[in-house]
Amino acid sequence: MFPQITIKHNIGNVIDIPNQLVSKASTYLSSNILAGVTTLPADNASVFSSGNILLLLSSMGAENAEFVTASAHTDTSFTVGATKFLHNRGDAISQVTYNQITIHKSATQNGTYVLLSTVTIDATEQNTIVLDAAGLSTDYYKVRWETTIPSAAHSDFSSPISVLAYPVNSVASVIYPVLKAMGVSENDPKINTEFLLGAIDDARKFTEGKLYGIRHAWLQKFEHPIPLLAGNNWVDLPDDIDFTETDRSVLAARFLIGNILAPYNLRKIDKRSWNQIAFTMTGGYTTVDALIGATELFMDSVGDFTYMSNNGGVAYVATTGYNNQTIMQISYTSVDFATKRMLGVTGIIRDIPAGTRVWNNPVISQPIYYTVYENKLVFERVIPDSMQGVNMYIDYYTLMPKVENLYQELPEHYREIYKWYLRYAIKYRKDIALGSDDPDLKKFEDLVQALFNNLYTGQDTTIITG
Repeated sequence: MFPQITIKHNIGNVIDIPNQLVSKASTYLSSNILAGVTTLPADNASVFSSGNILLLLSSMGAENAEFVTASAHTDTSFTVGATKFLHNRGDAISQVTYNQITIHKSATQNGTYVLLSTVTIDATEQNTIVLDAAGLSTDYYKVRWETTIPSAAHSDFSSPISVLAYPVNSVASVIYPVLKAMGVSENDPKINTEFLLGAIDDARKFTEGKLYGIRHAWLQKFEHPIPLLAGNNWVDLPDDIDFTETDRSVLAARFLIGNILAPYNLRKIDKRSWNQIAFTMTGGYTTVDALIGATELFMDSVGDFTYMSNNGGVAYVATTGYNNQTIMQISYTSVDFATKRMLGVTGIIRDIPAGTRVWNNPVISQPIYYTVYENKLVFERVIPDSMQGVNMYIDYYTLMPKVENLYQELPEHYREIYKWYLRYAIKYRKDIALGSDDPDLKKFEDLVQALFNNLYTGQDTTIITG
């Protein structure tokens, strides 16, 4: 079974193959391991095949994922070639069949396919990309999985894949019917691919602006996990979220409790309301790295830290990593307001990188409320040590992705209306004197207005007001 393989034609052909491998058996590391080890401790290796087998450590696409060869195993360990990366307890160990991809090429669909390239899969990537610099738009390709263990083992070939095989809801399925209807040549120097992609992108932006504030189902993403760091009161929002300054794009947020999602969501409040219940969240951020045993901390501000001349003061330092870190309590004897330093510091038992949150008088417990600003989802309380590394899950709406290639799929059901704007854009490209009363432009605007007037989602429409 093969994933959705795509071929993009520009200067030659770019063949994009998702790294999706079938696992024959799986278990987990039972303890942390360093790079270069030859023994993998496992929870249960009894179901794995005997003899030389190919293992994938961690999950495909993870920054420390790798293939290793196991020459033998017991019920609780594998003997392997030296690992390249360190791995944590709980990382997956999967037996897979293949670690290579071969691409074969033919000038016709039913012709003779000749080997083009053999590529070893990079386990840290989600896709394998192969460039056929001499590839034509008329070429066909077949791919198959192969392995070095044992050598010469391989899967069946995929079905022939054509450069011109676009998905039914792709950008190309909107563009090419218009070009054909208007008699535009593929070699037209003005009506090139770059221009056509830009015109479709403009049509999408116009429609999105007309439907501003209406949440679209094809942009929703549910149960997105974000791990928590104890001692902090925020998590970074996903890179693809639509809006980062208010909670307009965040639908819900919740914690995982007892291996199940909590039956209730955190309560969403605005920034002004958050200010009224988070008044004990005072402190600052370090501005210079501090090593173990340091006796001073440089801060962005020390105005929130108070001390008594006889007893000194206490501060709480957030964690910055998941490796057995907990909230660190330190003491200090005074502060220097001119140089923004905490002086006479004791209790620094791990390195503190610049940008670490240091609290004066935090409320440390499981949060109840959150607000959104400055690209962060911010809690009213500090995450406790008991929640270190625990995932919180958010539901949110993503950005409308930019139109970048002919193979890109347009999930909106009304994509056909873009054809009318494209017709206008092609005519305007050839004659900039074309007026705004053009019938194709007017038809497009009327269809967008009709869409807004008759929007049907199958559920109550949510209008976002802030």
